[in-house]
Formats: sequence, C-alpha cells, structure tokens
Amino acid sequence: MTDDDDIPVLTESIDIPVLTETVEFAGQRKALPILNEFQLNELRIRLTDSAYGLMERLLYSAIREMENALLEDLANHLRDELPEMIDKILQEHLSTEPENTDTTDH
Repeated sequence: MTDDDDIPVLTESIDIPVLTETVEFAGQRKALPILNEFQLNELRIRLTDSAYGLMERLLYSAIREMENALLEDLANHLRDELPEMIDKILQEHLSTEPENTDTTDH
C-alpha cells in the first residue's frame, strides 16, 4: 500500500514558451523576437510543406521497396511452378489420342 507522502506533487509552476513569446536559448544572448500572425502562418506553412514532402518521399520509397519485393516473389513463384504446370499440360495433351480432324469433303 502506498502512502500519500510517497507520491511526488508538482508544487512549482513551470513556464513553457510558445512560438508567440520571446524565447532565449542556452548560449544565445539575443532573445528571439515575438512572431506576428503573418509570420506565424508563414512558419506553419513551411513546416507543413516540409513535413508533407518528407512523408511523400518516405511513402514513395516504401512503395518502391514493396513493389520490388512483390516482383521478386512473383518471379520466384513462376520459376518454381511454371515448368511443372507446362509439363503437366503437355503430358495431358500428348497422352490423349488426337481426334480425327479431317474435314475435307471428297
């Protein structure tokens, strides 16, 4: 059984910066300026475009890899099964007596 004294509780408030506030990074003396609405929208658009471009490149790469794997699998199945199928059909066809196909009228 746990005692209530064992559970850590956050007693201090923490300030979390957002993009519209001035932020100072470690080792950087100059504070970043506050972004206006236009700049924030431009930043959102650039981030979205970059993320979408990355997603698109990764997706097309994954699709090419899957296509290559499927083509290799198909080629292996054809290589394994096609000769047997051809032999079976040839044997079936050649083992039966050909019907008289002479249709010439005398």
